[in-house]
Amino acid sequence: MTMVFVSTKPTLPRWLCEKILIGHLPWQQSLCQSYSDFNHVYTLHDSYLLGTYQSAETYGETVLCFLWDTLWLPEAASCQVKQNEPLFLLIKVTKTLGIVLSEGTLPKPDKQPRRILKAEHVEVDDQTVLVIDDTQQNTLTVVFSGQLHFLAMDSEQRLINLDIESASSPKDIFLGA
Repeated sequence: MTMVFVSTKPTLPRWLCEKILIGHLPWQQSLCQSYSDFNHVYTLHDSYLLGTYQSAETYGETVLCFLWDTLWLPEAASCQVKQNEPLFLLIKVTKTLGIVLSEGTLPKPDKQPRRILKAEHVEVDDQTVLVIDDTQQNTLTVVFSGQLHFLAMDSEQRLINLDIESASSPKDIFLGA
């Protein structure tokens, strides 16, 4: 499935951008679960939203790409990642019902992406609303029903196993008073 970039400038490595746009990511090896289950183990806190892609054919599928902050990974996942190496988290949303980006959410050609402050979700009936806020009060909102697929890759295109049964909860986040 061919994807199109929603923002004005991709900030991804060329190989990753091409894999997303052409549809050659190994989604069959991804972790498929609800955002609620994912959020019990992992967090997007301090990560960067690098790009948002939507299916060129149906607009029903969306891929969100993050530069993932490895500080908050559980030990079982962090031991798979080389120190000081970038880790990319890709989330494929099936059956996207709507997506809204505030003006400053994605990086501009002359600016760096902003750190994610928090990601919250609510499930109502068979729909999920995922709201991601950055440190400059910009917001990405995705409304969907259907499956989420989580895929993590390092800069050498190696997959990181996210299906970690021994990890129980993300590290506590204290942002200060």
